Amino acid sequence: MLKHIRNIFNGSVYGMTLVIPGVSATILAIILGFYDELIYNINHVKDDPRKNVRYLLLFVIGVAIGAVVFSSIITYLITNFSLPTMLFFAGLLAGIIPLTYTYAKGAAKRIAPREIILAIAAMVALYFLSVGFTTPDISPNNATGQINFSILIFLFIAGIVNGATLVIPGLSGAFILLIMGLYPLIVSTVSLIGTYLRDPRNLDLLFEIAIVLIPFGVGALIGVIFMAKLMEKLLRDYHKPVYAVIFGLVIASIVTLFQNPIVYQSGTSLPFIIIGAILCIVGFIIAFFLGKRAK
Repeated sequence: MLKHIRNIFNGSVYGMTLVIPGVSATILAIILGFYDELIYNINHVKDDPRKNVRYLLLFVIGVAIGAVVFSSIITYLITNFSLPTMLFFAGLLAGIIPLTYTYAKGAAKRIAPREIILAIAAMVALYFLSVGFTTPDISPNNATGQINFSILIFLFIAGIVNGATLVIPGLSGAFILLIMGLYPLIVSTVSLIGTYLRDPRNLDLLFEIAIVLIPFGVGALIGVIFMAKLMEKLLRDYHKPVYAVIFGLVIASIVTLFQNPIVYQSGTSLPFIIIGAILCIVGFIIAFFLGKRAK
């Protein structure tokens, strides 16, 4: 019983991080010691179907609880305190850099030239993706009336990409959604689940949730299954190059984070800047010391 409760708790922590741009759910999974178990259960369901399916089901329940509960909080913070909130996320990102650098260099004293090239390539790729990527302009307040077939396909593809990030250490799925322009829509839609549970007869609200989360969720499931198999092989055979790419992505993420208008939507007053700077330092300290535990 305690093992099942711990599994749900781990899922809840994982789910909370899914709605925080810059926070890697898989880094926390490594720190809490369940990343390898999660990847194994995803990739080897057929080995022991009853045990592995039970594990994954309880974990997913935890993820849903964490995401639904925390999405309302994060939506409120970004709406009213976007700059301080995003500066805190930037601090979390910066705090992950030492960990990814350590993994990228391995046992060597410094990172090898090949890994440096991979890191730079990843930084450049993510930067130009964030600059040149155009996304549908979907308002979270009226998603149903704006979604057509092409948007459904886009949500499905975004789900695949986001699902893949859920098993890649160092990458934040929420940050990828931010780059793709879907972060406000997905987070606000997830937060509506809590509203629907308080009024299950509201079928219009259920449809509004389903039309966004079904294509996105199906894509995410495909992304998780495919990337889990790939990551198991890559981390086994190409550990340092993989973390070199992650190292570059994390650095680029800090830069591209502040190119999104959502950061400045609640204003850039001096109190917000001061509070944000403090939170940035706090975020760095938290991520840095959690990263040291993961080494």
